[in-house]
Amino acid sequence: MLQNLNPNTYDLACIQEPFLNPVGLANASNLRRYWDVIYPTNHHSNPERSQTILLVNKKLSKNNWHIVPLDSPNITAIELNGNFGKVHIYNIYNACNHSRTLQFLE
Repeated sequence: MLQNLNPNTYDLACIQEPFLNPVGLANASNLRRYWDVIYPTNHHSNPERSQTILLVNKKLSKNNWHIVPLDSPNITAIELNGNFGKVHIYNIYNACNHSRTLQFLE
């Protein structure tokens, strides 16, 4: 699916339950070429598997967005800045077998 994500059509993609390789990275063939892959803030330090990633098209200037740090493997967030002001984009995975993500958001 990720290799079919057209960077000429989309600026952002919110992916849930991404395939992660043995070192914990999403690595479809075109990802790093066209997309900045944003993992949850604690992706490499939390033993829980990250359930979300955000893909930000490399055509978007890094001066116009930044990562919003959140301490959850189930939430990835960025803030976009522009003439429109500020917009937060959240990718939230809510597991069916617990409510920790909802508790985190309260």
